[in-house]
Amino acid sequence: MNEVRCSVCGSRDVLAKIEGKYYCFKCGAKILNKHLRKQVKRMREEGLIAEDIEI
Repeated sequence: MNEVRCSVCGSRDVLAKIEGKYYCFKCGAKILNKHLRKQVKRMREEGLIAEDIEI
């Protein structure tokens, strides 16, 4: 059976599977942070979040 490793850094401490790829905590957190920032930016552009609220 194949050993599961982080698809970014190669760590064996895999904690998440995101879009079919395995990630360790550190690399997975970076991906989630980037995705959430994009979502917040889009919501601000659509007027769902006020510009003066800092997230």
